[in-house]
Amino acid sequence: MNYLSIDVGTSRCKYQLFSERGEILSYEAVDYGFYVCEGVEYVDVKKALSIIEDMIRKAARVGEISSIAISSLGESFVLLGDDDEILFMPMPYTDGRGDKDARDYINKYGLDEAFAVTGAAPHSMFSIYKLAYIRRVFPDVFAKAKKVMLIGDYLGYKLTGIRAIDYSLAARTGAFDITNFTFDSVVTRNLGFDPALFSVPMKTGETVGKLSDAVCKKTGLKSAPLLVLGGHDQVCATLGAGAIEPGDASDGLGTVECMTVVSHDRPTGGEIGRAGYTFVPFPGEKYCAYLLNYSCGSAVSWFKDKLRYGDGFFEAAEKNFPTGVTDLYVLPYFAGAATPFADNEAKAAIIGATLKTDEFMLYKGLIEGLCLEMRLNAEYLKNYGVKIASLTATGGGSNSPAWLKLKANVQKVEISRLRSAEGGLCGLAMLQAVACGGAKNLKEAKDIFVVKDARYYPDEAESRAYDEKYEKYKSLYNTIKNYF
Repeated sequence: MNYLSIDVGTSRCKYQLFSERGEILSYEAVDYGFYVCEGVEYVDVKKALSIIEDMIRKAARVGEISSIAISSLGESFVLLGDDDEILFMPMPYTDGRGDKDARDYINKYGLDEAFAVTGAAPHSMFSIYKLAYIRRVFPDVFAKAKKVMLIGDYLGYKLTGIRAIDYSLAARTGAFDITNFTFDSVVTRNLGFDPALFSVPMKTGETVGKLSDAVCKKTGLKSAPLLVLGGHDQVCATLGAGAIEPGDASDGLGTVECMTVVSHDRPTGGEIGRAGYTFVPFPGEKYCAYLLNYSCGSAVSWFKDKLRYGDGFFEAAEKNFPTGVTDLYVLPYFAGAATPFADNEAKAAIIGATLKTDEFMLYKGLIEGLCLEMRLNAEYLKNYGVKIASLTATGGGSNSPAWLKLKANVQKVEISRLRSAEGGLCGLAMLQAVACGGAKNLKEAKDIFVVKDARYYPDEAESRAYDEKYEKYKSLYNTIKNYF
């Protein structure tokens, strides 16, 4: 059996074809850009579908495809009318046009009940508030709406003709009851939307059905593969990092840092919702929490590009990484503060620089700030019973041993690195193996597909030194927030 994993991001599609033994038989990544209308960017689902069909065609030439699974970005949705006419293209999650509707919801109903039911406090990023915006500003368009489909379930629908959405992607609508697993939630009812607009919720990893004859003919498939339900890209990346038990966590060191922690249960109090944390159903009757720092790889790119250090800087920085704890304190809020402060107006700060501070010391101070910020996040969640026992790093930052060693010391936790940065595609292969009988469960699938090539452990003396720095760091936001 061969498993085809496909990931659809905001502007890029990727695929890997895996053998049942975990070998990577084929790989490709294709940028598809945005659809632009009147100067506004939308997710180009039409182009994404065309690319995916081409990827299926290419993978079929390498080997027979037993199954396909898709992971995708969350929140963005396509609005469909009669005969599946696209009425409104998907807005990226960063599109703030639902802000008024989210604030109106909070003003009228509060956020505690919404968070308790959906795992997400009302916010413009979530689908339901963008949908409310469309209904408010474009009532004639909304009157024609028959289906609301997020990227993952829309693509699955186009491949099979079956409407199905997994629990984790459904949770990113902001309207899904993550306890009873239904769109018939208090948020949907309060906003007056028909739950039938959304696809049928199913468990992540369930078998949806076979690809349609029309798609098989178009892509050159001799036999129809099964579509196995993938999920939200963060959940699939966490699976692919081998994080499947409570306390396991993946740490995506990309443009934004997203740490995903697996938990038995999830808190329901509004205070943690106001801090910006969201909770999502996770395979195996579990949940996971998303911890965010809006500046990660983007802050590192700022350092290199705006301070003009050049393309060879990172290699030099890795070799010249200063020893010990720096005297610098860097608040990494280059794009605002995410969890636990949820302050989009927050600004970055560099404190403690002198005439002796060189580029390598400044760079290490920046990385320290990024690591301290995620320790602050982890300790905040620990107060609510969500604890991190181990981390697996993915994304571009995982290619820096100096960064991972520092992170292990600051966060006082063992950190592993995957052989491949494409953890989400690996997670999809795990789901397919279980669905198709190639593995008995996710633990067995993990042993087949998850390969780690490095581990980093905290140094006791270094960790103690960072304990002292952390005590000062965690008060910095409140100390200087009046200057933002």
